[in-house]
Amino acid sequence: MAADLYSIRDRVALITGGSRGIGQAIAELFAERGAQVIVCSRRQASVDEVAAAIRARGGRAHAFAAHVGKLEEIERLLGRIEEQGLEPDILVNNAGISPPVTGEFCDTTPALWDKIMDVNLRGPFFLTAAVARKMAKRGSGTIVNISTTSARMAQPEIGAYCVSKAALDAMTRVFARELGPKGIRVNGISCGVIRTVMGEHTLSDPQRYADFVRISPIKRPGLPEEVAAAALFLASGASSYTTGETMQVDGGVLS
Repeated sequence: MAADLYSIRDRVALITGGSRGIGQAIAELFAERGAQVIVCSRRQASVDEVAAAIRARGGRAHAFAAHVGKLEEIERLLGRIEEQGLEPDILVNNAGISPPVTGEFCDTTPALWDKIMDVNLRGPFFLTAAVARKMAKRGSGTIVNISTTSARMAQPEIGAYCVSKAALDAMTRVFARELGPKGIRVNGISCGVIRTVMGEHTLSDPQRYADFVRISPIKRPGLPEEVAAAALFLASGASSYTTGETMQVDGGVLS
């Protein structure tokens, strides 16, 4: 009975930023658990590769390229999904960017600010709004937003990223309040340092890595698969009484 709580078999899961790292790990785990996954990222060749690997292992996967920071591409993505007769039961807003600023936080340029906010906040908001409208008509759905400990631990060199993710956490709570009565749960995952391309900002710098290990009870970076396991919990019936929560998967850094 307990195993059934984590079942997402035959559900349709849309995962942005699904071509590598955390997004790829989520797509692979969800497909392994029987979901039909829609792998989305900016480059078609990248999502094709991930989807093909999932299908080679017996899973079901679709590959659609889209830049979630551009509203016209979100609309095109949703149109392609509809053309395939697919209706997402699960949405994972994983796509994100974190370019460091040379200088102080106040040196962030308008162009860089807009670029980060478009991908990390504006895109997830409008994609969630569009997908949630259709979920609401069916009376069910789960949405998972991938956030970061940087939303609560200020880091000036990536200040705009910190702000975008703090706003994403607030968005999670607002949508949870609004969509809960419609049968839709909305949660987040606050990731610590994960062994991904984005994590290299810390992992490749000896001083940053030493500082991270000093404050981390577990004393190591996390793995994408560990975040994927948390996403499975939040996407499945195992978390049926959980909404508006941002779960810490950070090795205890914020404990």
